[in-house]
Amino acid sequence: MAESNNNNGAKYLAAGTRVRVVTPTPIPEWSEWDDDGGRISGPVKKRLQQMFFNGDRRVQAEVVHIPSETERDGLRRKGRCKVRVKEASGSTITFTADATNLQKA
Repeated sequence: MAESNNNNGAKYLAAGTRVRVVTPTPIPEWSEWDDDGGRISGPVKKRLQQMFFNGDRRVQAEVVHIPSETERDGLRRKGRCKVRVKEASGSTITFTADATNLQKA
């Protein structure tokens, strides 16, 4: 089962599930990207993040597996998950997104 709701109403999406935004929204202030060691510039990261939250179909997104159980549980309690977004040029970033506003692509 790739998608389900647990007892507190938070949506669970399995790692590797391709997702897209249900309702376009501005970038939440709590959404931050993972450190990529400077491979991608800040403006490109911001553009990819904005494209994803606007529901742009030119980017592909999938839920990322989080190896740290503490981090995984913390995000799940907040109703969030980590998403990896990639565009056609090959630029890829990982950031947090609201799991309740995501659906399988």
